[in-house]
Amino acid sequence: MPILQYGPRLERFALRPPEYDKKINILIGSVRSGKTWALHAKILALCCYPVAGRRFIIGVSKASVKTNVLQDLAEIVGSANYKYNSQTGELNLCGTVWNVMGAHDDGAEKTLRGATIGCAVVDELVLIPENFFKMLLTRLSPPGSRLYASTNADGPHHFIKTEFLDNTELQDILYSMTVTMRDNPNLEPQYIADQEKLFTGVFYDRMIRGLWKMASGAVYAGCWDDANYYDDRTRPVGLYGQGGYTDHTVSIDYGTTNAFVALDWIDTGKIAYCDNELYWDSVKENRQKTDGELADDLVQFIKDSNCAQQPKIIIDPSAASFKAECLKRGLWVVGCDNDVYAYGIRRVASALSNKLIKFRRSCVLVTPVQLQGYVWDKKKADNGSEQVVKKRDHGPDAVRYFVNDTFANEWRLTA
Repeated sequence: MPILQYGPRLERFALRPPEYDKKINILIGSVRSGKTWALHAKILALCCYPVAGRRFIIGVSKASVKTNVLQDLAEIVGSANYKYNSQTGELNLCGTVWNVMGAHDDGAEKTLRGATIGCAVVDELVLIPENFFKMLLTRLSPPGSRLYASTNADGPHHFIKTEFLDNTELQDILYSMTVTMRDNPNLEPQYIADQEKLFTGVFYDRMIRGLWKMASGAVYAGCWDDANYYDDRTRPVGLYGQGGYTDHTVSIDYGTTNAFVALDWIDTGKIAYCDNELYWDSVKENRQKTDGELADDLVQFIKDSNCAQQPKIIIDPSAASFKAECLKRGLWVVGCDNDVYAYGIRRVASALSNKLIKFRRSCVLVTPVQLQGYVWDKKKADNGSEQVVKKRDHGPDAVRYFVNDTFANEWRLTA
């Protein structure tokens, strides 16, 4: 692993002995600002910090902790000082035992009941359920116990902002610092520019500027223009060829009483082209189709595709019966990442803004209109909740399933 430097602000935090830190320590800021790298130094210092109780490293899941935190730690200390059991979550780091756990839903807080915790490190704090985080704080009972967390900013009504960061009564026990990519001396200017291209609107404010901003208005405002369309004149030469240079995918938002939409994607590895759309609205048509009828429609839709390669079919998780119908017909079916708010909408916004997904003007008629009309729920926002209006969202959902699958590795979003 190359030797990385700290900027002066993070260096003071990272190298300060834990006994001089406050009980709760939160780093907020942009992507790639060095937050997690600073926590690595804290974790190593905590290995020899004399405090009673167990030690925890916590994230949305054990897999996310491994990706975001543990892989770098393993390289830093070497195999002789690192042993991790992914099944039990037990990590032996430099002779000190840590417990790695995920907190992806409200039920996770039950796993903390009865535990006495001396040290806790939390990755992606704003994604951790509120009752879990508050239970965690109650378990930090030994004298000298410490909690460290890193996070991107979220909406201004998030409980971390309102109940902790803005709470002046906690100033004796809570330390926080906001950092950006400009605080990370290891980043080249071009890399920073590439990262800034990933985000637009509220996501730019949160992920680049580190600001707690509320989402409002159109979800994809500023992401969409005429360059998100293509036609027979502007599509790349060879897009429909069979040279093996493209991937073929169909993403589906399933509905029987609600609308059913299937999108035909041809992916060049840089730009993904939505070449056709199958849309059945049972309310508008005044007739509900069975799973068998919809599966037959899908088979014909695939036969009519301009890409001869058999596609991967991405279906939303609620569609177990329809998935079974597709499997009967020999189709290659996979599940999808149904994430909406943590990554999904942000990934779609980045892909649209950077013109990495495009729609065939003459064939994909409904989905682009729905994407441009997809809005945040103002009534929910007034009550401090950030949700989209669940109307005419079937096309946007099918797009999100595709983007969550195809652009899961976010390096593609700067292509």
